[in-house]
Amino acid sequence: MKKLSLFSILLLLFVCPSGVFGEDATSHEEDVRRTTAVALNYCRAALHRIRRHPDKAVLLEEQQRILNNIDLNKIEDPEVIALYKSILDEISTVEISDRERVVIDEQFRRNSHRQLGTSFFVVGAQVATGQLGSAIQSGANSWWDYRNQEVRRDSDQWKVERNEMTSLMSRSGTFLDSFWRLSQKNNIPDRWLIRDDDLDQLGRVLAEQDPSQRLRMLTRMERFMECYPPYWYYVGRTQQQLGMTEEALGTYQRLTAIGRGHFRQDDMLAASMANMALLLEMNGDPSAPDVAFQVPDFSIRSWESNLISAWVLGRHQRFSDAEELILCNLDEDQETGQSRVALVSLYYHSEDKVKLAALLDDPQILSEVPIPGLLLSTRLLEGKVPARAQQFLVSSLNVMARTNGRRDSVSLMASAAWKLQDAQPKIRTSRQEFHQVGYRPLPRGIAAEFASEAAGDEESSTDVDRIQLILNYPETPPIHVWLSANRIHESSNRSSGGPGAFLSGQGNGRLALFPTRDVQYQIREIEMDGIRLSLGEPALEQDRKPESRREVSIDEDPVYRF
Repeated sequence: MKKLSLFSILLLLFVCPSGVFGEDATSHEEDVRRTTAVALNYCRAALHRIRRHPDKAVLLEEQQRILNNIDLNKIEDPEVIALYKSILDEISTVEISDRERVVIDEQFRRNSHRQLGTSFFVVGAQVATGQLGSAIQSGANSWWDYRNQEVRRDSDQWKVERNEMTSLMSRSGTFLDSFWRLSQKNNIPDRWLIRDDDLDQLGRVLAEQDPSQRLRMLTRMERFMECYPPYWYYVGRTQQQLGMTEEALGTYQRLTAIGRGHFRQDDMLAASMANMALLLEMNGDPSAPDVAFQVPDFSIRSWESNLISAWVLGRHQRFSDAEELILCNLDEDQETGQSRVALVSLYYHSEDKVKLAALLDDPQILSEVPIPGLLLSTRLLEGKVPARAQQFLVSSLNVMARTNGRRDSVSLMASAAWKLQDAQPKIRTSRQEFHQVGYRPLPRGIAAEFASEAAGDEESSTDVDRIQLILNYPETPPIHVWLSANRIHESSNRSSGGPGAFLSGQGNGRLALFPTRDVQYQIREIEMDGIRLSLGEPALEQDRKPESRREVSIDEDPVYRF
């Protein structure tokens, strides 16, 4: 084998690096072109929505979420930056008062509110991911999920003054006229740039309710959506909705590669990372918590992303990281109700009894925590259950049974924490069963009405001392509640105003055809998934001493008494 000459070695040293540098330069130029294309597409999308919906709410949203959020350091063309800044200056001339901003923000909060479901919190870490089903497919939403929803507004209230809108449209028109010239100057391929027709078509596709059809329609649009990150977000969300886990993960990864670095606060990428973490967790991938940990690097203002990422981190005992995400929601006043429930869940699973007891001493938090979570927390705290939590649990549910002639009925009154609308309640006594016939709202909860299957015999439901209530919640172990009689009211000449009237003290004054007998039942025992709580022996109203108080004691068996 011939040895290489010195000349050959020197030639290799000089030629090879130049080839490498040439490849790096080409790659950098393409990255610059893509970055410019993405920035131009975002600007065009924002101006397109403003032109289609010229009201202050849309203007403020597009300004805060896109136009005033783009990282200009990513754009290397000074002409693009100058034109872009001129549009921002024009938008800032539109007068939006502080009061209007508050109303618009509150309107967005209402429109973006949704229940993530109790499966994620309190009992979440004890439930296999396969049981979460639709919760995983739904995942975390972001502002981009709500952006395409048409919200009805008072056109007069949010109308932009004609002269302000005319000036803004003129400036945006200049930008759109320059769109093609700028793309040519930066050698941006036409397929990387979106048009107004593309955005209109995308809006129609996203309105399609059938996810399978929506995905097919989105796929056909891919050719001209390559450098528009929201397109990939919508594809990933649709794939996730259809249970296409691997495809959704691949799409979210592509979105991250294309969309990273364009916004200072990127709610879309935060939601994408949260959804990736959720899907990885479902697959048992050990990288799930590391992905969830990256969510605040993109945005801290996406409350759903924060909560779902906290849930993933909590499952891997990274409790401090999870707590920080939840506290971020509370500090920023983002969906505080569900965030407080998530915090209770976190302290329960981390067995932080001091912080958990402090939360359960807050009446507002007690009213928000689902009863299954309160029961689990009670078991963990054992003899250190706050008095407020005890009192809330005892008074949170009662039953009124009524016999009028030979027909029995039962009224179940519960606080909002029982979430009766989500349950399938059944009531039974030793003699008969009752089926639910309807709901009615109460000031601080809900009432469910039950009727017996058939006319009662001589011994009706009001003759029994004990009633059993069974509550079946989705993806949650059944809750069994035993109630005992503690107040009896009999009337032979006038009715008392219907089931549940004892709460308001109102009667309807009608003559009764048959004597009525009302019996109020109060909680005595609750059992759920091996947890059994005893609230002590009930006493009749006239026998109960005012100064008597129930206290917590822990026995050898798994029964806890208040």
